[in-house]
Amino acid sequence: MRKEKTFWADTEFFGLLGSPVRKSLSPAMHNANFRSLGMNAVYTPYEVTEATVGHVIPALETLRFKGLNITMPLKQKIIDYLDELDDTASLCNAVNTVYWKNGRLCGTNTDGLGFVRGLKEQGKYDPAGKHCLIFGAGGAARGVAFALAAAGAASIALWKRDSGNEKLKKLAGDLNAYHSGICTVQSSEAADIPRLIADNELILNATPLGMAPNTEAVPFDTSLLGTGHMICDLVYVPHDTLLLRQAEQRGARILYGYWMTIWQGVEAFRKWTGREPDVEVMTKTILEHLTIKE
Repeated sequence: MRKEKTFWADTEFFGLLGSPVRKSLSPAMHNANFRSLGMNAVYTPYEVTEATVGHVIPALETLRFKGLNITMPLKQKIIDYLDELDDTASLCNAVNTVYWKNGRLCGTNTDGLGFVRGLKEQGKYDPAGKHCLIFGAGGAARGVAFALAAAGAASIALWKRDSGNEKLKKLAGDLNAYHSGICTVQSSEAADIPRLIADNELILNATPLGMAPNTEAVPFDTSLLGTGHMICDLVYVPHDTLLLRQAEQRGARILYGYWMTIWQGVEAFRKWTGREPDVEVMTKTILEHLTIKE
């Protein structure tokens, strides 16, 4: 039997840039979608750091790449190499999706849109009017924070471990420039956490805590949680992080991080191709790789 050819001269390439990317399920999700739609396309992950991204981008432009996803630690650094940002990326000052348009390299951010859609559809939770607390201030935190503000959140408090962290101050300032007074609390003090947990009902982990090799780490003492909280973890490998397991034991509602991964991927595909993806196949692929039964 003749072996099926894997690539053709007109194969379109898509990829994920960041570090680490070894455990990402985006390649499985997007490649399953390509197969379902009969596309001659492939999506591959690449280990790229802040030191090497400047060498990688020019090479990709010559190799028929049609789109990229960007993950940590590059969501802000990648902006230095783009020709254009859309309104969402400009607002967030963070990019998770790159696409080529009329010869120009463009950036957008689908993280926040994906998170809010998952929160509403799978979490059955509307952030409008809610008081929110975000642990972290990196690219993912920025995308989610601005999406929550746009969705009508009453307030957004920020906590980050590093004292005097410039990313924390920058995110708070940018949020208040977008929506005056929405972010009045920015803390790096562990002593503030009990009060912040008590004052906010929607709580998000946008740090790497819970991701391998720190799977037994949580960003705060989960004994502070109760039935009035909705806890969301942007970490999705493993999907059942210690934070979410302990939150559920405390009676809190939870939202798994893979829903943001699915919905941001849906929006990224639309931006790359102008087509509608097979959302059912994308979801099924993620759940199968995480060994989750619907």
